[in-house]
Amino acid sequence: MAEEVGKREKHAFLSHAHVDKSQADMLYDFLTRVAGIPVWYDTDDLPPGAAFAGRLYEGIENSRAAIILLSHESVDRGWVEEEYQAAQNQRANHKDFRVIPLRIDDVKPPGFLSNLSNIEIGKGNLDAASAARILQALYLPPHSTPNPSHGKHTYFSRGWRPSDVASAEALSEALSSAGLRLVSDARDQGEWDEERVAGIMDGCGAYAAMLPYRPAMPETTSRYVLDEWRLAAARGIPCLVFQPPDAELSAGTRELPGLQEDAGDSQRLSECAEDLAEQWHAPRRKPHIFYSTEFGNSELHKRVTRTVEAVTGVPCLMGQDVPGPVQREIVRMVSGATMVVADITRDSPNVYIEIGAALSAGVPVALLREGPPGRPAFMLRDQQVYDYASEAELVARAVKVTYRGRRFLKPQQSGA
Repeated sequence: MAEEVGKREKHAFLSHAHVDKSQADMLYDFLTRVAGIPVWYDTDDLPPGAAFAGRLYEGIENSRAAIILLSHESVDRGWVEEEYQAAQNQRANHKDFRVIPLRIDDVKPPGFLSNLSNIEIGKGNLDAASAARILQALYLPPHSTPNPSHGKHTYFSRGWRPSDVASAEALSEALSSAGLRLVSDARDQGEWDEERVAGIMDGCGAYAAMLPYRPAMPETTSRYVLDEWRLAAARGIPCLVFQPPDAELSAGTRELPGLQEDAGDSQRLSECAEDLAEQWHAPRRKPHIFYSTEFGNSELHKRVTRTVEAVTGVPCLMGQDVPGPVQREIVRMVSGATMVVADITRDSPNVYIEIGAALSAGVPVALLREGPPGRPAFMLRDQQVYDYASEAELVARAVKVTYRGRRFLKPQQSGA
């Protein structure tokens, strides 16, 4: 069975006709080198002499999305249809799998792609608008609330095996209907990291979990879910945790707050979810990424911040978003940020002051700079600098440096 979509190694499968190879090469370089996104591409991933059809299906099954390059010639000759059909099979079996058509010219998408929104990228290098749309299409949940700070954020733990899905989804829907917005560690993160998870949890006002049944594990459940429950209890946030019928929890675990022995029916789930919503309280901090750059070029800055928010699920703020008194509030926002992304291209004194405030507060800093690689100012020479050559590359670099802070943010229900 193919691995769950959110944990697949490749984030995208790049489908193209050979006639469009130069554009495909450019896109592959942009996504992998500049944005740091793992992409399956036949030039790099198809060994010489390998059976193309078999490896193609393997590539799609090992990817989370399919990017399909369209041009008049590729459509007229039907060169993308076979790969599209393979991608559609993935989409039919996995709701999280995405199909993203990109138009190189003014070609009309063929009938089998007509029901999908498409992005026109043109020939040559990408512009910032196209780059932002591609990156957002890869990561932004469909129909999500644009503002990731919206809603009563509640950390949600669950299992992801097929046997876990029904009970976890039932609780998820009950919590969402009660007005809670569910947050968790992104499934595509590497090893479970207590510091990262604790940082996400500090931005939540409640905790909920559906303990999965794991008969071979200690206490017959996931140790990761138990660890997250203990973190929530240590932070004193309200908890709601359902155990599976055959669970064998230790006496110490049973003393943790919020344990319910029987999930019961949908009515009981709704009542428990509503109780948790009433207990929800403002979190100890509001997580955010701070983007430090010169004022001006607001359209470009908006693309950077919105794309970072789409990919990470974390609000991305700038100094120009701050109400007065500006100086003091900016320092507060920088000092309380999850991360600061600073563009040092123009050697702006304000940017350097914000970098200094971040470093003094122990906030991680990532430096961006337009132009060829070079050394930053003396006091920053222990910091890595990510260079970019265009506005599109700026958007992609911002995604690359912030991706490690990515979290899962369930789309807010309308009216909730």
